[in-house]
Amino acid sequence: MAEKKPVKMSDADLKFFEDMLIEKRREIVTAQSESEKAETFKSQVQAGDGGESNSADLATDYNALETNFELAAREGKYLVYLEEALKRIKKGTFGICKVCGQLIPKARLIAVPTATKCVNCKEETKKKEKEDSRLEMARMLAEEQRREMMKRAGK
Repeated sequence: MAEKKPVKMSDADLKFFEDMLIEKRREIVTAQSESEKAETFKSQVQAGDGGESNSADLATDYNALETNFELAAREGKYLVYLEEALKRIKKGTFGICKVCGQLIPKARLIAVPTATKCVNCKEETKKKEKEDSRLEMARMLAEEQRREMMKRAGK
């Protein structure tokens, strides 16, 4: 019986994706830095306007701040994913599906360079999560109905 060759991306592909991930990381860090500078400037301008803000301006500022926090949190999470992908490149496990162990297609990795699952395994994971969610909702509903019946029986 022939020995199965370990699945691994080529060094050229690993280098290509490493460069891509590093560039994406640089873009996010640069954008965050520019956003922080813009917010500092905006705060300084507002502080110098004599404090004559109306409630509509304050609401707009609050919404913008909330949006910025959400974007920063999302970008921060993505940066973690990028760093994890770079670690997988160093270990030589980048591009290998963590479920089935097969190579993730390059087209998928170009679209989602932080992917850890091939399309089929990702779809199966989503189906399972959806089913688990449905089961949990049904369990919660049944529990609520049981409590309601107990409450009625106690009256």
